[in-house]
Amino acid sequence: MTKRDFFILLLKIFGLYSLIASLFSALPGQLSFLIQSLDPISLIIMTVSIVIVLGLFALLIFKADKVVNLLKLDRGFDEERIELGKIDSDQIIKIGTFVIGGFLLLDHLPTFLSQTIFAFKASQIGLDHNDQDKTIWLANGVNIIIGYLLLTNYDFVAKGLKTKKK
Repeated sequence: MTKRDFFILLLKIFGLYSLIASLFSALPGQLSFLIQSLDPISLIIMTVSIVIVLGLFALLIFKADKVVNLLKLDRGFDEERIELGKIDSDQIIKIGTFVIGGFLLLDHLPTFLSQTIFAFKASQIGLDHNDQDKTIWLANGVNIIIGYLLLTNYDFVAKGLKTKKK
């Protein structure tokens, strides 16, 4: 594997993680902010943040080779190739996808469980949860589901992220 291929793989894996983390952390926060104050400025801020997140995702996933060229990430090394033994690029993508799924699951499971317990306690006392708490609970639940799906379907995701040889 060349250094260029390695950096392209790293950018694609980082792009996938940043998309999932941003869409299911930043977007629910923006939606709760929009619900609290429904005005044109809030709508514009939310739209701009979504466009930026999707733009960065598209750049990192679909134009990773151009980012490597722009930042000159593959230059300045003594050797052109990285010797990883029998590990090829498909296996690196599978490992990265598995790790991302694990991070999503481990990062959001405690908050989801505590929000669930608080909601249960509040319903027993007769208190009502506000929209922001419900949004946080839902976003953490979606992150857990995506983390689980990445853990169990890492091979399918790796095939979708695989670089095509020219």
